[in-house]
Amino acid sequence: MSMPAELLAAAGGAIAGTMGTNLYEFARQRVVDLWRHYRGTEGEGEAELLARLDTLQQAVVAIQPDQRAVMVKGVQVPVTEILASFVNSGQPEALKDLINALQAQGAGSPVFSQQTVTGNFALGNINTAGRDNNLGGAR
Repeated sequence: MSMPAELLAAAGGAIAGTMGTNLYEFARQRVVDLWRHYRGTEGEGEAELLARLDTLQQAVVAIQPDQRAVMVKGVQVPVTEILASFVNSGQPEALKDLINALQAQGAGSPVFSQQTVTGNFALGNINTAGRDNNLGGAR
């Protein structure tokens, strides 16, 4: 069973949303706690995990405060990938607890949008624009 993508994205968005704010240290510690829960206190790679998170956070902080929201959206995917690399797929409640803890501290909820188009028949080319378009199926 794989971790629901929506739950991973929500957790990644919640952590990314704290970057550039006073809540980042709290979120960072929650990630460390999750890491240690799944990998143990002697788990190799913790320093690399923190270095990756801190590098993303520094990138957000380097941006002007009024432009940070855009950068936060940009770092959400790498943060989600970091979480996916160690969170046990059989324990989605750990991510739910992380999201709830961040929201209890005042972190905003991430906003997601998705567009799904089905049952269309095209006799010519279809042009789409946007980031992360996933196109599949036969024409």
